[in-house]
Amino acid sequence: MCGLCGIFSEPDLWNQSPNTDANSLRRNRLIQINYLQTILTHIRLRVSDVHGVNYLLEDFKGNQKLFSNLHELWQSIEELTGEPLDPFNNGLLQHLERGNNND
Repeated sequence: MCGLCGIFSEPDLWNQSPNTDANSLRRNRLIQINYLQTILTHIRLRVSDVHGVNYLLEDFKGNQKLFSNLHELWQSIEELTGEPLDPFNNGLLQHLERGNNND
């Protein structure tokens, strides 16, 4: 499927019931984006929603990557930063701890 057609198609998520309403899907997607944003600010990246189907990853230089799932997110992070995201990086862990203490 081409990228344009993918924008208009409904996501087929393995973890969603066929009876899940669109508002619940949208709410869950925004919650996921919020969590991702908390992580990505540490490496100076930001993520946003694109029509409820794709995501846009941006750095502060204006470089962008469009992706549709978390596997592609990790690849896109590596492409934009030149290195993989290490979930055990001490700086990232401290960043997350500071964020949780502010809640």
